[in-house]
Amino acid sequence: MRRRPAVSLCAVVAAVLLAPAAAVAQRGGEAGQIEARLAGLQQQLSELSARLAQLRSQDQRLQQRLEEMQTSIEARLERLEKGGARPGRR
Repeated sequence: MRRRPAVSLCAVVAAVLLAPAAAVAQRGGEAGQIEARLAGLQQQLSELSARLAQLRSQDQRLQQRLEEMQTSIEARLERLEKGGARPGRR
């Protein structure tokens, strides 16, 4: 008596024929995941670019304030070194 194989011929044929389709579907899924990841990265880049612009603007304002303070302090020190106080002050 001949023993039947555990896997039928139909199952083997189906597996052979469907394997490429499954691989294509998997690659399609991977492509979708890559596209979603890319979209997320583009959104993050946009948000970070906007934040960078805000920080640059803030930095510029702070630099300007620092320069104004330095000028003011230097002028006051110069007056003190000359022994004079501002008019109207003691």
